[in-house]
Amino acid sequence: MSIKNLGKESLIYGTGHVLARLVTFLLLPIYTHVFTPEEYGVISLAYAFIGIALMVYRYGMDTALMKYSVQLRDDEKATHISTIYLLQLFSSAIFSGLLFLIRNHVSEIILGVVKPEWIIILSGILFLDNLWNHHVLLLRAENKPFLYIFFSLGNVILTMAFNILLVIKWNLGIEGVLISNLMASGFIFIASLPVVIKKIKLLHIRSEVAKNILSFALPFLPAGIFTMIMELSNRYMLEWFEGTHAVGLFSAGYKLGIFGLIIVMGFNMGWTPYFLKRVKEKDAKLDFSSIASLFLGFLGFVVVLVSLWSSEIVRFNISTYHLIGSNYWDSEKIIPIVLLGYFFFGTYIIQLPGVYSKKITKWVPIFRAIGAITNIFLNILLIPQYGIVGSACATAVAFLLMSLSIYVKLYKIYFVRYNWLALCYPVFFIVLTFLSINTLGYRLAITLSYLLGWYYLALNNDERLTIKSLLS
Repeated sequence: MSIKNLGKESLIYGTGHVLARLVTFLLLPIYTHVFTPEEYGVISLAYAFIGIALMVYRYGMDTALMKYSVQLRDDEKATHISTIYLLQLFSSAIFSGLLFLIRNHVSEIILGVVKPEWIIILSGILFLDNLWNHHVLLLRAENKPFLYIFFSLGNVILTMAFNILLVIKWNLGIEGVLISNLMASGFIFIASLPVVIKKIKLLHIRSEVAKNILSFALPFLPAGIFTMIMELSNRYMLEWFEGTHAVGLFSAGYKLGIFGLIIVMGFNMGWTPYFLKRVKEKDAKLDFSSIASLFLGFLGFVVVLVSLWSSEIVRFNISTYHLIGSNYWDSEKIIPIVLLGYFFFGTYIIQLPGVYSKKITKWVPIFRAIGAITNIFLNILLIPQYGIVGSACATAVAFLLMSLSIYVKLYKIYFVRYNWLALCYPVFFIVLTFLSINTLGYRLAITLSYLLGWYYLALNNDERLTIKSLLS
């Protein structure tokens, strides 16, 4: 698999991820015009809980599914796929059942309001989302990109349609948002079920295989919990110190910073299988270094571009209709910080397959714990004085420390000689976007200087040749 194929797969499967993420971005204009910042704060807490709880539901099984689908022969692959899916079916039912039982006690903690019936809806969403995610992962493993994109696009269309119907036409408010997600998840689950049914072979299931899978995947459970703490701590601490209004503003700014996350996760979908296939090859480390330079350079450029033009993005309007409701324009100030955080997250993601290849997944919870503890501590320290800006800074620093910790761990066991000039170059320009110079000339100068300087100064000859090859 070449670097060109990596770029192709990242683009294809990244498109699917973009579509999945696009839901929340496309719904942003609806939510910021229909709901108050306080109400949107509740919706944001619900979305945050869904996104992070899914990490607990999956506990590394999605990573295990990709690993064994890529690295095993067909007969072994069938056994592992069947075992993983049945484990996920069983554990998802337990997690959702537990959430149902404690709904009266956790609704205010999770959502900031006493609505146990909404927790029931969330438990259903989590169950269905986790399982249909495994369906589309199998499509990735089988290299069926168009079916993968079909289901991702279907989820976008259905979620949008149900939101328009239930929230706008029927005026069901926050409950309409949750029911829309449940209905969309149900439809996609049923539609994608044939993908996995033909793969499940009960006679292939072996207890020793289940033990091996769990030994690889279970470290991701505490890792998911720490990630959950890290992600949710911002929202809940903002609610504690500043109220749900601040949560709404923070969440709107985070949604607009989604461009960075989309690139990171889109790349990751192609990067992990590429790394695992090539890790034992002689020239693999040289290619990994070049890929890091190119990926982070591109990510940095997007971060710089969006940061420089964030004011125009926030205030973009068609006729008299603004993309974002005017009540949320204050969220603009955190967008560059959010994007910087996602850049540091990208430096973490690009190193993560090295952990998988060396079978030291038990360290993943430690990396995530470093991020969670840092985020909590800095939120407590910064929110009272700086509000949503302080919370965004806390997360950016947390991602940076996660990246540094994984680098230190891999330094002796899987050393990659990176082009540090190329890796640090984007950070310098991202910092320049924080300067209070908002003239058109300055923004154009920064944009042009980034591209020219990165290509001619930061990259080495091999990396420039790789770009020429990709463009050809």
